[in-house]
Amino acid sequence: MPSAVQPRTRPLSAKTLGVLAVLGLVVAFSLSSTLVKRAETPGVLVALWRMVAVSLAWNIVLWTTGRRVTMRDVRRVWLPGVFFGLNLAVFFAGATHNSIANAALIGSCAPFLIVPVGAWLFGEYIDPRALAFAALAFGGVALVLFNAPPGGDASLEGNVFGVVAMLLLVAYVASTRYFRRDMDVTTFMATICPIATVAVLPIALAHGGVLSVSANGWKYTLILSLTSGIAAQGLLVYAQRTIQIGTIAISQVAQPALAVLWSYLLLSEVINGRQAVGIAIVMAGLLAFTVLNQRGDRRGRAP
Repeated sequence: MPSAVQPRTRPLSAKTLGVLAVLGLVVAFSLSSTLVKRAETPGVLVALWRMVAVSLAWNIVLWTTGRRVTMRDVRRVWLPGVFFGLNLAVFFAGATHNSIANAALIGSCAPFLIVPVGAWLFGEYIDPRALAFAALAFGGVALVLFNAPPGGDASLEGNVFGVVAMLLLVAYVASTRYFRRDMDVTTFMATICPIATVAVLPIALAHGGVLSVSANGWKYTLILSLTSGIAAQGLLVYAQRTIQIGTIAISQVAQPALAVLWSYLLLSEVINGRQAVGIAIVMAGLLAFTVLNQRGDRRGRAP
C-alpha cells in the first residue's frame, strides 16, 4: 500500500510573524495602566521593581545561550535604556493619578510624533493628507481630557505625567531603531533593562519607601513584568525587523479602547458619553492615518 502523502506545511513568513508580534504587544501594553492601578502602590516603586525583575529574566535567558552583555553593547544602547526607564517611571506615576481613559488617550498620541520621526531619520513614508486625521484625533483627545466626570480619577498632574511619558516613549522607539541595528532581541533587552533600572533608581530613592511594597503590589509587579516587561517589549523589538516603527505605533489604534475595557472589567471605572465620543474620534483618526500611510508606502515601494 502506498503511504499517504503528508501535506507540506508552509512556515509563517517574517512579515506575518511581525504582524502577530504587533497584535500581541498591543494587548499586553493595553493592560499596563490597569494593572499598575490594581497594585495600589506608588507607580515609581512598581516601575523600579518591575525593571529589576525584567533585567534578571532577560539576562538569565541570555546566559542560557552562553552569551553575556558586553561593554560594547552598553555603549551602543545606553540612550534607549535611559529613555525606556524614565518612560516607564513617569507613565506608572501618571497612571496612579489619572483615569485609564485619559492615560490611554494621551499615550495614543505618540504615533503622530513617531511617524514624522520615522520619516525624518529612516526615510519611512508619510502621507501629507494624513495630517488632517491627526488633527481630528487630537481633537478627540481634547474632548476626552476636558470632559472627565467630576470626582473621578483624572487630574491635571496625571495628564502632565501622561504627556511627558508619551514624549519619552517617542524618544525610546526612535532611539531603539537607530542604535540597535543588528542586535538580537535577547541581547538588546538584557542590555537596556539594567540601564533602565539604574535610570529609575534615583527617582525611587527620592520618593522613599523603596521596600514598602504590599503583597498586592508585589503580585501585580510580577504580572506587569511578565506581560509588558518581557512579552510586549520583546515583541516590540522583534517586530521592528519587518514592520515600520510608524506602523507599529499606529497599529496601537485599539489600545485606548482595550485599556478602557480592562478598566471597566477590573477597576469598575466608567466614562461619560462625551468621553466615549472622544475615544471613537481618536480611534477613527488613527485608523485613517494608518490606512493613508500604508497605501502610500506600498505605492512608493511598487516601482
